[in-house]
Amino acid sequence: MIKFFRQIRFDLMEKNKTGKYLKYAIGEIVLVVIGILIALQINNWNEQNKIHKSIKTHLSNLQQNIISDQILLHQLEVGMNENFNYADSLMMFFKTLIPFDSKTTKYLSKSMIEYHFRPNTNAIETISQSNEIPFLQPELQRTILDYYALIENTKQRMLISNEQIQNKYEVYIFNNYPMVFQKNSEWEYVKNQYKDDPRPEIKMNQEKLIADKTLEAHVIARRYQSGLLKELFSDLLDASNQVLKQLDKEDIK
Repeated sequence: MIKFFRQIRFDLMEKNKTGKYLKYAIGEIVLVVIGILIALQINNWNEQNKIHKSIKTHLSNLQQNIISDQILLHQLEVGMNENFNYADSLMMFFKTLIPFDSKTTKYLSKSMIEYHFRPNTNAIETISQSNEIPFLQPELQRTILDYYALIENTKQRMLISNEQIQNKYEVYIFNNYPMVFQKNSEWEYVKNQYKDDPRPEIKMNQEKLIADKTLEAHVIARRYQSGLLKELFSDLLDASNQVLKQLDKEDIK
């Protein structure tokens, strides 16, 4: 093909047809430019196709990650509802709205349970590292970023709540009310630890308990933190559903 074009140029120059030669030369340049543009377009199309396939794979993984997150979130929401109810019942006891019973010590001990949310972030980390977020639809971008921003807020709140348990509430219970841990506990885990314990039960001093304003303040703090986390877990479930709804609109199968 190259020899063919060279022969044409040679013939035109031989016959001294300068005008035709110039027209031909310009045409040849145009053809070369068009060829380069076509090649670039094909290369660009190939790159776009690779990115599209990569995004589909990563979004499919993201979908699975969020579904697994939701399983954890439902468990956390149940647990935090329980924590909130424990604190609520203890406050009613302090206000003498309900009497002391075996559940009171159960609520005091179970309020020490810490909760942790460890979401699966493999897919979002891959998408971020691959710089694929700008290629997503705006609404999908927004819902994904909102979801993971809310996760960070929730993790910060959980850290505050757990530090309060570790450094204040738990320490206070251990130092002042260790008798919540014995065989008469209604918390199955504690009861199992003492099922073969022959020692007599130690009775709780109800008057001391109900007059303990420091413990009451700790319980109020536990109720407050549990209430905030309960709302955050609910918000996360809503946010995760929004992401899944947007992903359903995408061709990721």
